[in-house]
Amino acid sequence: MDEKQFVLSDRIWERLAPLLPGKATDSGRTGSDNRLFPEAVF
Repeated sequence: MDEKQFVLSDRIWERLAPLLPGKATDSGRTGSDNRLFPEAVF
């Protein structure tokens, strides 16, 4: 399987991820890969 290429670096994603909804600790549905949404926006 090909490795995904992201616009956001891993370092930036680590800082951004806790600020976005959809984490396992949030109520409601959780996305399978929350990183895809900001990647699609950029």
